[in-house]
Amino acid sequence: MTMAATPALGLASEDVRGVLALASPDAHCRFVVRPEQIELHTTFPHSREGRLACGAALLNVRLALQGHGVRPLVTLLPGPSAGNAAAVVRLGGHQDPSPDVLALLHALRTHRRSWSATTRGLGGHRGVLARAAEVERAWLHPMGNTTSDIVVCSFSDGAAAELRAGQATQRVVLTAATVGVSLVPVSHTTCLSALRADLRPCLGSTLVPQTVLRVSAA
Repeated sequence: MTMAATPALGLASEDVRGVLALASPDAHCRFVVRPEQIELHTTFPHSREGRLACGAALLNVRLALQGHGVRPLVTLLPGPSAGNAAAVVRLGGHQDPSPDVLALLHALRTHRRSWSATTRGLGGHRGVLARAAEVERAWLHPMGNTTSDIVVCSFSDGAAAELRAGQATQRVVLTAATVGVSLVPVSHTTCLSALRADLRPCLGSTLVPQTVLRVSAA
């Protein structure tokens, strides 16, 4: 698919095309590019999976823009002024990419299918993955007694929380890749209501389970 090549956020059209290509939107998400902003729209506005997917694409857009020295300013669910987009990204200034951003970009560019993986569980990497989730205002919780499953939780429910959870899930997956661990979402195989009921005694009423991630062999 050919990406739109409209200049935006101070970037040339070729750079914008590269940003969108790196974001790798799927059938759940599409972009609308304007000179002053990049909009992300869910193809199925009432789909939870669509919002999670758009959240992941949004994180990729943010990283790609940071790689070009752009500080992304994100508004979730901006309303009718942006065509009821799931999110809008505007120019928030300029800043050189940090080493952490460059590492995540490398993981994104090499694609998940080529990441090295371990089958020994998360081990000592739980701390760095938990911090990655916290950057996106989310929380990681271990899944029962398993050493290979973790749950990405939000602090609220609803559309905005699902977009944040998608960003958090993608940041955790990419962070895991930087330490040689391959994580894949498996929430589609789990009844969300059953999962939330099972974890409620551990999480209380503060945390809302959104996605399950599992260590996977490449």
